[in-house]
Amino acid sequence: MNPPLWKFRVMSRGEMNADPIAGEFFSTEHLDSITDALVREVIQNSLDAVEPGNRVFVRFRVVSKSGVSPALFGRYFASLSPHLAAEQNGLAFRPNATEPMPLLVIEDYGTRGLEGDFTIDSDLYQHGKKNDFFYFWRNVGRSGKAEGDRGRWGLGKTVYQAASRINSFLGVTVRRSDQKKLLMGQATLKTHLLDNRKYYPYGWYGYFDGDFALPVDDAETISRFCEDFSADRSGSPGLSVVVPYPDPAITALRLISSVLVHYFFPIIGGTLTVEVAQDARRTTISRDTIDSLLEHLAIEKSRMGKESLHALFQMSRWIHSLSPEDHVLLRQPNPSRAAEWKPELFTDDRLAELRAEFEAGRPIAIRVPLKVQKLRHSGRDTFFAIYLQRDDALDVPEDHFIREGITIAGVRSLRTKGVRAVVVAEDTVLSAMLGDAENPAHTEWQERSPKFRGKYVRGASCLRFVKNSPREIVRILSAPLKGRDEMLLRDVFHIGMLPQPAGPAQGKKKDKAGEGSVSTSADTPGYGQGRYLLVAPTRQGFRVSGDKSRPRPTPFFIVHAAYLIRRGDPFARYSPLDFEFGTEPVVVRTSNVVVHRIMRNQIHAEATADAFWLEVVGFDPNRDLIVRAELVETGVS
Repeated sequence: MNPPLWKFRVMSRGEMNADPIAGEFFSTEHLDSITDALVREVIQNSLDAVEPGNRVFVRFRVVSKSGVSPALFGRYFASLSPHLAAEQNGLAFRPNATEPMPLLVIEDYGTRGLEGDFTIDSDLYQHGKKNDFFYFWRNVGRSGKAEGDRGRWGLGKTVYQAASRINSFLGVTVRRSDQKKLLMGQATLKTHLLDNRKYYPYGWYGYFDGDFALPVDDAETISRFCEDFSADRSGSPGLSVVVPYPDPAITALRLISSVLVHYFFPIIGGTLTVEVAQDARRTTISRDTIDSLLEHLAIEKSRMGKESLHALFQMSRWIHSLSPEDHVLLRQPNPSRAAEWKPELFTDDRLAELRAEFEAGRPIAIRVPLKVQKLRHSGRDTFFAIYLQRDDALDVPEDHFIREGITIAGVRSLRTKGVRAVVVAEDTVLSAMLGDAENPAHTEWQERSPKFRGKYVRGASCLRFVKNSPREIVRILSAPLKGRDEMLLRDVFHIGMLPQPAGPAQGKKKDKAGEGSVSTSADTPGYGQGRYLLVAPTRQGFRVSGDKSRPRPTPFFIVHAAYLIRRGDPFARYSPLDFEFGTEPVVVRTSNVVVHRIMRNQIHAEATADAFWLEVVGFDPNRDLIVRAELVETGVS
């Protein structure tokens, strides 16, 4: 049998010249590099091909020149070499066939492999029959994925050629259904000239029936391929792809960092494990190792640092530990109208409970029922979940939108700093709608996406309802209680009011110089009636002390402060540009108090005697200050 070879079709006279542009779809401001695009698309395809009940394992292996035999280029790319040197082929890189070539080998396990009839050349008469092989090798811009799958555009596999400096790759698959092993390759150049003949941009590696490429199914040839590239396809279903001359930007460190940022959720959930190897060094990213990896990595160009990612991972573990009963179930928006966020979606008792939990900095879980309706179809019930938590350490708000494990990196909703949100859409009905609204790189949900526009009844409002959910829920939870708001316009002008009944530690007082004002609130949740902490205004500041007439419930307490604003929650809208505790000109003084931590506008402290005080001075005398002091059960972290 003749060996397999590379072949491009000679174009006919008058045939349309069209150069491939699919790789440009992965150039987006929300992806930092080709590494991000590669990691996102490869793992997404593997998750879509998972066998029911299996966990997906994906391996990325970077092989330097020193690990490759120089003979491999001649063995597998000799017939491609003339096209790599042809005029106007679009390549900026020319390989040297006498030198070893670096490689990137990508393999997945727990998947079904590339199923389907590999002899067909069209899907137009294959309705209802899934053909992974056909859509992987013979299609660009057309997808055979079902509604519940993560991909939509049929462009994901182009990331393999985009990752190669010669725009080529080889792949061997083992199929679950028949255990058949198949080897094929693809190269994507521009329309190019060779020996005065014009060639079609797409070329294939395999056997040929005329110009029609057929995969290699010869056991000996495939066995040698697997041995040459150390591809482990001994019988386990899945796909192994070899990318020659990978982009130098693709390194083990960047691969690991990208996996942590983009696929933390299924990894922590235990449905995905990723291994990254470079030469002899291997790193396994699993639910057991993901936290420790942060300590050794520089997360490049990420909007989140290590501390923020660690907090996100902890929140994700909590999310995965919840059952449906652990979520607060909202009322479904009226399906006959555009979906809107209103307080009426919450029952009164659960709304009060969520407000208290959210204000205290504890995470909350909300399940939102929704109805999705396609044109000329009846509506279908679906749902999504939202998880929120205050985190005063956040300089900017964080919202993470996750559709069936893949992060939609370009969707933003929150405007309130100090809040982290995770929105999870896993139900297939809603996932199908959101997938239709995604751009090819799966980084945004767009109302005017051609696969979404005009497909759904009130689709745009439904999409906005999901996208805006973190911001709207924070707005509802932060809304002031009904009744007279005495603080409204306080920093514009001050109107004297009749004294209101209040405890000794609550109220509003002018300082002795008549400058500014301090609104105080001292609370002891969980310790019965009355208040123990006393907050009093001082000249350009305030003092926190204990009520010596009452027993001290706990020595630990936290103090928060913020300047009052015209509208909204002053604590949520605090800015370090206003002030920072312990940073000039704001000074912290104490007596019988140990300060454990200062975080911008927050002090964690411990009283060491019954008679103690903590004083903070140096605030802007022209601004009104609000102070909140609260006891906590245990030691201050």
